Amino acid sequence: MEALVSIRNVFKEYVMSSQLTIPALNGISLDIIKGEFLAITGHSGSGKSTLLNLLGLLDDPTRGEIYFAGSDIHNFTEKQKVSFRLNAISFVFQFFNLIENYTAVENISFQLLLQGYSGREAKNRAREIIDFLGLSDRASFFPHELSGGQQQRVAIGRALAKDSLLILADEPTAHLDSKNGEAIIELLHDINKQFNRTIVLVTHEKEEARHSDRNIMMRDGKVVNIVNVQK
Repeated sequence: MEALVSIRNVFKEYVMSSQLTIPALNGISLDIIKGEFLAITGHSGSGKSTLLNLLGLLDDPTRGEIYFAGSDIHNFTEKQKVSFRLNAISFVFQFFNLIENYTAVENISFQLLLQGYSGREAKNRAREIIDFLGLSDRASFFPHELSGGQQQRVAIGRALAKDSLLILADEPTAHLDSKNGEAIIELLHDINKQFNRTIVLVTHEKEEARHSDRNIMMRDGKVVNIVNVQK
């Protein structure tokens, strides 16, 4: 199995003052396999979000190494990191972060325009994604006209629109009811299987992790258990 991301003995510390340093990650080593659906679980303060930020090149480790598709990201310039995030990584957040004055289909097509698609290509591809999401009848709706679950579907569609190597989902159901939350996790599972996208899901909910291939359990900045999920 080919590793998309290899994390080797990574530490992350936050220096608050000359006398106070807060450890967030304590020697994490982990491989993320290309094409897998990986869940990261743990209580608040366990290091889940810190690890996700490192995977998204939003922060740098204090020490240790992270290899992404064989490249040591420690050697990336800031310009290279920005380009890599734009082209290789998609994000799905707790808050949907849609453009308020763009319709559902325009939110997705805008992402495609950033990727270099022509206007016609972006529009056609965005409509295909909207159909896949089951939102054909909401394509021309603005975010404030959509339910929370529908907005998160559009946000996921925007992530899918990028031909990215990795989708990072940071507690994407946190502001949804249980029914919509379950539908969102099932959608991510479908994207993983149908499009072979590597997905890392950070969640507090053990029930959500059952959709994954592996569950990485964290506590106090360390990986304390790795469970292969039985399907």
